[in-house]
Amino acid sequence: MLRSLIFASVAALSLASCQTTSIDGAIQRNLPQICSAAATAHSAFVVVASTGNIKQRTVAREAAAYAALEAICRDPSTVTAATALVRAAEAYAVMVAALREAKAAE
Repeated sequence: MLRSLIFASVAALSLASCQTTSIDGAIQRNLPQICSAAATAHSAFVVVASTGNIKQRTVAREAAAYAALEAICRDPSTVTAATALVRAAEAYAVMVAALREAKAAE
C-alpha cells in the first residue's frame, strides 16, 4: 500500500514537472495517505517485533525511519515538498526491509 502511494506521488510529480507549485501541491495532497500507510506498516511491525524474533538493529532502524517521517507528517510546513518526498521514500525502503525480516521470522 505504501509502495503504491509513493509511486502515485512520483507519477503525479512527473506529470507536473513543468511547474514547481504543481509538484509541491501533488506532494502535499498525497502526504496524508503516505503518512497513514506508514503508520499502519509501523504498527504492524511493532506488533511482530514485540515477539523478540527481530534483530534489535532492524527495530532501531525502522523506528528511526518512522520517527523521521512522522515528524514531517505532524508538521509538513517544516520541510520542503521535495524533502518530504525523499524522507517518505527513505522510510519506505527501511520499513519494507524491516517487514520482510519480520515475515521471515514468523
